[in-house]
Amino acid sequence: VATSIYPLALIANDILAGHGNAVALIAAGDSPHHTTLSPSARLKAARADLLLWVGQDFEVTLGKLFREDPRTVTVSLLSDIRLYELDRGGLIEAHDDQAHAEPHSIDLHLWLSTTNAEIIAQAISRAASNLDPSNAPHYRASLARFTEQQAQNREAFEAEFAALKRTKSDSQDSGLQDTPPYAVYHDAYRYFESEFGLSHRVALLVDPERAPSIRELSEVRASLASAQPQCLLTEPDSDAGLIATAMKGLAQETTLRRVEVDILGRKIDEGQDGYTRLMRAVVADFVECLE
Repeated sequence: VATSIYPLALIANDILAGHGNAVALIAAGDSPHHTTLSPSARLKAARADLLLWVGQDFEVTLGKLFREDPRTVTVSLLSDIRLYELDRGGLIEAHDDQAHAEPHSIDLHLWLSTTNAEIIAQAISRAASNLDPSNAPHYRASLARFTEQQAQNREAFEAEFAALKRTKSDSQDSGLQDTPPYAVYHDAYRYFESEFGLSHRVALLVDPERAPSIRELSEVRASLASAQPQCLLTEPDSDAGLIATAMKGLAQETTLRRVEVDILGRKIDEGQDGYTRLMRAVVADFVECLE
């Protein structure tokens, strides 16, 4: 199995569990939005029995390789997958209207939902069983284990975040719970936040494909000044110059804590339960930010 990005390979290997192997074509340190595959990666794709990618609007430069190949599974088009539209006003379910959505309007960091991961795992189990019928019971058993593990993960992760909730002093409802305010470099966590009842106050970037305009940057600065987040979640390839520009002159410029989140699994080793280890790492980064 050849996948575009490493998180999909982690899910696939949890299902294959030794009966086959999944490899990511895009190096963990490279951006999936702008990448050129190496000759060795193209050879791996050519030899694969199954190809997985998120979709044309995510792995922008790989459409020619994946789109028309009959071996390809496009996970953003799977039935029952949860898709959300990028919108400053909130989280908008977009699956029914995705065919009519504007380019880059869908949040495609869909693997950050454990529920979506289960749907992806189901598709992999079906495809692997069709390709290798003699081992179909093995793939079904792996899927059952993966599904149970994600249910356990959701329960454990929800408990971790519940411990961080604090009573909102300005709320009329004394029982209303909330997390401390935080900001994100890139609006990439909607699936994760929706699943665990979190919400960032400010995103420096909504669309990573373009730099913010002067007006948008001004709005970000005003939002930062108003929200006074206690932490900024960044990514390994975050633009330090953009962060400095957004923070310049604000009270939090020198005091705002920054925590790097590894949503592509750059620090996750191959091996058993790879997807769970990825999600545990993301949870740990959020907890560090919100403590």
